[in-house]
Amino acid sequence: MKALMFLTIFTLSSCLLPEKEKSSSSPAQVPYSPAAPLIYNADFYGQQKIEFSLTSNEIFGENLSGYTYSVSNAPSWASINVTTGEITGIPDANGLHEDITVTAVNPPNPTKTEVFSIAVNGDPLRKYAWHLNNTGQRNFAFTSGVSGNDINADPVYAKGITGNGIKVAVSDSGVEINHDDLYQNSLAGEHRNFSISSPFYGTPTPSDFHGTAVASLISAKGWNNEGSMGVAPNSKFAGFQFLQSDFSTSVLIEQASGDFDVFNYSYGDEYHYDTRSDSSYLEHLRHKAKNGRGGKGSVFVKSAGNEFYVKSGPLCVSHNANAPFENESPYILIAGAVNADGVKSSYSSAGSNLWVSAPGGELGYADPAIMAADLPTCFKGRAKAQSSPTNTFEDGHTENPLCNYTSVMNGTSAAAPIVSGVVALIMEANPSLTQREIKHILAITAKKIDSSSDTSHPSTHGHFSGCANLSLAGHSYEQGWVSNAAGHSFNNYYGFGLVDADAAVTEAQTPGSWHPLPTLIETNPYFNEGSLSSSPNASIPDEDPAGVTDTITLSATSGRNSDFVVESVQVEVSVTHAWSGEVGVELISPSGTKSILLNINNSFLVEQDSNLNMVLTSHAFYGEAGIGNWTIKVIDAAKNDTGTLTNWKLNVLGHNP
Repeated sequence: MKALMFLTIFTLSSCLLPEKEKSSSSPAQVPYSPAAPLIYNADFYGQQKIEFSLTSNEIFGENLSGYTYSVSNAPSWASINVTTGEITGIPDANGLHEDITVTAVNPPNPTKTEVFSIAVNGDPLRKYAWHLNNTGQRNFAFTSGVSGNDINADPVYAKGITGNGIKVAVSDSGVEINHDDLYQNSLAGEHRNFSISSPFYGTPTPSDFHGTAVASLISAKGWNNEGSMGVAPNSKFAGFQFLQSDFSTSVLIEQASGDFDVFNYSYGDEYHYDTRSDSSYLEHLRHKAKNGRGGKGSVFVKSAGNEFYVKSGPLCVSHNANAPFENESPYILIAGAVNADGVKSSYSSAGSNLWVSAPGGELGYADPAIMAADLPTCFKGRAKAQSSPTNTFEDGHTENPLCNYTSVMNGTSAAAPIVSGVVALIMEANPSLTQREIKHILAITAKKIDSSSDTSHPSTHGHFSGCANLSLAGHSYEQGWVSNAAGHSFNNYYGFGLVDADAAVTEAQTPGSWHPLPTLIETNPYFNEGSLSSSPNASIPDEDPAGVTDTITLSATSGRNSDFVVESVQVEVSVTHAWSGEVGVELISPSGTKSILLNINNSFLVEQDSNLNMVLTSHAFYGEAGIGNWTIKVIDAAKNDTGTLTNWKLNVLGHNP
């Protein structure tokens, strides 16, 4: 099995480059030494974006009564209460404010005056971090985003929740663990390099900037007067050099092992044919998601993919997020990407297996990308080292003179670590939550965005020129937002929606009546339950949206009650067809909700793949009743070549209420 990284390197045509296969060699690199931290010396201290308060007693060192107060030379964000003398405000940036003068007057008593300084610890590049707080900033792109389209993180930090005590494994292209913005949150002795021999412990020497940027979006230190900050700025991270490995089963399992709360995977593959994941690795993920974190379950977060638009000649198709290896696992939280306008990022792969979405931005040239850490110095990484810098920040900008940061991190590679950071915030807010309860909180607090998302075939979007129209008359390629029978809204573009950090943390601190979730029941985990298998060997009508249907009945049993509640559904499907890319697969629940598991005329056409044999996962039925008839519908979207629905199997995950 191979693994490929979701690249975030772009050409000037504003088009993501094809994913490239990683070599097995590890580059030589001189160790980087972090710069000395910037420490202010002042009389009083505050934090950027956190409410500041300084009482008259603290200023004058005594209790004063009956005085009237005034202040001069105060920072613009600060104001004084003329009656109490308290100075309050929310600092908007880091810096040192000196010679602030407060005067207290109470005739005929002597006038009192104090001169002092206030240091605000913060992060100078945080003002560009629209994913944390979108005020319409451009982040050095030509156009700005739309205010409010962010993860709503600032209120969480105001509560004192910063991911403290949470450990995150970043399995990627290696990490510069001594980066100025990362070394303070580095888990010494926990980093791994899978390009060397077992047990793999060692410096995760980065092969490119990607893993360092990913780690920074989770764990970049906050309020250290350096760069920007991670979503969970006091979480700790271990960097893994995974993408230079041999991707063997043992390595796959090792990079999903260890005493970590969250595992972040901002990588994937783009094989334009049906694939089957490593069964041993899938079983390990199942075990770890149930038993990690002392029995509460580790949380695995993975990128959906950057292949919404794929072109090969006149074929303009989309690669389903279910297709990459292990993306079908219901124990991995798949993250899609949104841009600064609050709609799906142009590249973000769609699929019924998405759980939530998070900011991923666009390319950083016309539209904003994400501010993140880069490989230090101007001779490697994204900033300056590229022959054609994307924007001014990447080309020796005064705010980035050493090229330690990049403004063009993007992709679902950026969305995944932002979700991982929110998970870390949730875990700190309530350490007792299980993996499933964390996923539940994300689902019920996510923001429903883009109410009119495009439901047409990507070949008609105009993203590429010279595309053949691959629509099927009478068939909807996508459905947009669907409200299921349990009242949950789901969209293959976004999963349950855009993560809302504050809403999620609030729910975690005081869970609703749903808490705790009952024990998980998996009805057919290994697809060997005969009653949940059907072999219709039914012909699929050619170029007909009616397709062919077949039904499997999920019945109540001694361990599965009649009111069994769905969490996720998997379908293993086998279709005989000369062109598997023409085939679409849909599933209808006992309540009548339809989920599109595999879109018609998809990326499998590129490789002229024949016969479909894969597992597809959907979360669209979350909370619905599971007992009853489940109906599969298979559609052949093109003429000439006919096919057969040979066999399909059903696995419903859920619980008895």
